[in-house]
Amino acid sequence: MTAAPSNDRALGYLGVLRTFPGFRSLFVARVISLLGDWFSLIAVIALLREVAGSNPKALSGLLILKLLPIFLAGPLAGVVADRFSRKAIMVITDLVRVVFVLGLFAAPHTPFPVGFTYAMILLQVVASAFFEPARAAALPQLVPDRHLGTANALGAVAWSMVFTLGSALGGLVTGWLGWRVALGLDAATYLVSAWFVGRIILPPRPRRAGGPVGWKTWTGYRDFRDGVRYIVGRPDIATVLFVKIGWGIAGALTLLLTLFGERVYALGNRPDLGVTLLYVARAIGTGIGPALARRIVTHESATAMRRLIAFSFLWPMGGYLVFSWVTHPVSAFVSVMLAHFGGSVLWVYSTVLLQRMSVDEFRGRVMSTDLGMATLVISVSTAVYGWLAAEPGADLRALVRWMAVSLVVPALVWFLAAGRWPVGERPHRVGPDGSA
Repeated sequence: MTAAPSNDRALGYLGVLRTFPGFRSLFVARVISLLGDWFSLIAVIALLREVAGSNPKALSGLLILKLLPIFLAGPLAGVVADRFSRKAIMVITDLVRVVFVLGLFAAPHTPFPVGFTYAMILLQVVASAFFEPARAAALPQLVPDRHLGTANALGAVAWSMVFTLGSALGGLVTGWLGWRVALGLDAATYLVSAWFVGRIILPPRPRRAGGPVGWKTWTGYRDFRDGVRYIVGRPDIATVLFVKIGWGIAGALTLLLTLFGERVYALGNRPDLGVTLLYVARAIGTGIGPALARRIVTHESATAMRRLIAFSFLWPMGGYLVFSWVTHPVSAFVSVMLAHFGGSVLWVYSTVLLQRMSVDEFRGRVMSTDLGMATLVISVSTAVYGWLAAEPGADLRALVRWMAVSLVVPALVWFLAAGRWPVGERPHRVGPDGSA
């Protein structure tokens, strides 16, 4: 664990960046690659529109491919993050993603442009599925437990700022210079990210427990099995894993915001600018939410975070119900922004709790399970709403209302589960089979 000065209890965002150089390099790498990702999302939507037209099913297929491979690759990604160098994993996946982003340039010239686009996105996201668990598992190696809340909130604020800037610039660059320029910039950001990750020095990790070496070890089956046992043996961790799953019920929001931007709020008859307007609103809300939460939950105890999570399930419901009724672009912008105050709190504080509660040798598997299960639910939600939106005479506003009201279910489940299995602290020792 990176040592921290004794008087660092009140470190803010800048203090954490100054004090922990490894985290600073990882933070900069992520910010740069995220900037390219948001350039890429607008660009790929434009590419898909060029080869398939404005088709809700094609768009929902793209958004599902941005998510579902993370679930499918999750079990292996978690094992890899706990078995091999997390730094090496991040560098290699950055370099691999450069190849697949550049491959999208060939899509319009292939016999099956939509299928080729999907294939490149699929491979890019599979690589990302290995990067994110390694990054999340490495974070507690770079920042002490008491600063994980600040570090993760800083990540959400940065995500918001980059999403805002990237979506705005991505919309402008794609609208005026074309999707090829935007994708070229995305590929370059992965190269810069790999350079910054390469500068990180991770502290030594505990030695892995010994055991028989056979096909179960070589294939990762034993590590995967032990990870499942660890999670099952910690019902408090399993409870926190539910948070992102519950938020994933509203996972079709990216699809619905895109359709609203194209069909309802196309500024100056330019769909890319309408999509950008709503994406930027989402990004700003995502950044402000954790910053406000840190002022409310100043001590960031497990109990305080548990209560805030319960409230944060209901806040987005109100925001999106308002969004479903308003008709002016400014009102739509404000309602989406407010809705994501709560959504970002759910994401940040569930991550902090899992990082605090899980031991290092299982943290990669815990984080990959968290992300994988969330993306599965988001993918299902996107598929369902994409199918409904493609029906003749589909009412987008009614779909948003259904999505908003559905958040009542995870709010109730979280309230009951968190009351029965209160989140705890990380145990000092675990057994060789993952038992606490």
